Amino acid sequence: MNVIKPFLVRSIVSLLVTIPLALFVRSYAGASTLLTDINGVGWLVGVLGTIYTFVAAFTVVEVWSQFNGVTALIAKEAKAVTSIWNYVDYLNDTKVDKKMQKVLVAYLLQAEGEKVDAASGVRSPHPSIELMQIFHVMDTIRFDDKRDVTVFPLLVAAYEELSSVRSERIGAGTARIPSPLRIFFTILSVLLLSTFILLGFVSTSLYIYNIALVTIIISYAHTLILDLDNPFVGIWNVDYTAFVQTKKYILETRHNK
Repeated sequence: MNVIKPFLVRSIVSLLVTIPLALFVRSYAGASTLLTDINGVGWLVGVLGTIYTFVAAFTVVEVWSQFNGVTALIAKEAKAVTSIWNYVDYLNDTKVDKKMQKVLVAYLLQAEGEKVDAASGVRSPHPSIELMQIFHVMDTIRFDDKRDVTVFPLLVAAYEELSSVRSERIGAGTARIPSPLRIFFTILSVLLLSTFILLGFVSTSLYIYNIALVTIIISYAHTLILDLDNPFVGIWNVDYTAFVQTKKYILETRHNK
């Protein structure tokens, strides 16, 4: 329902604008005049409709891939944090465990809070203070036996993975549709709808149905594309459940407990 309601509101507002406008044009130009030019207008509708379909399909695929990419990177980042915790916890050093637990939880909270900047298209600093604090805790590790020595390279690799994924997630989260493509899609939508308004119909009811259907389709396309383009605000948002679950795992799981 949370998804349907905003779409319905936008569609109703669009219909309240386009239908009266279409009826005014039909009344002003005359239904007979529109019917006379139906062949030419119909050809134009076909051309614009084809172009619009290709542009809309391409744009939807792009923003959907971008949206899924951010979600996947969040899960990957959470996995890297979990790996760091598991490797550190394996060392059985209570003092280091407590320090690492604190900085990892702080990192997850800070990373989730970065969605405010990402929503505005602002890149968060990288490396962050919280990321550096993880490294500082790693630097305090002392090796008690051969097992510690074998685990440490894996811990370093997990940290490097976390740093790399974080950078990718920040970049993907601030990526947006290029302005020229956004403007072109908007202009194309207006042209297509305007051309449909000029399409002749004998029946006024059928004419209204045609305009309403096209308006809803264009409205939904814009809602889908513009909303998915920014995965942190709007109807569809990226899921941070992976961070929440990882934080819970770190707080509740201890190897040497």
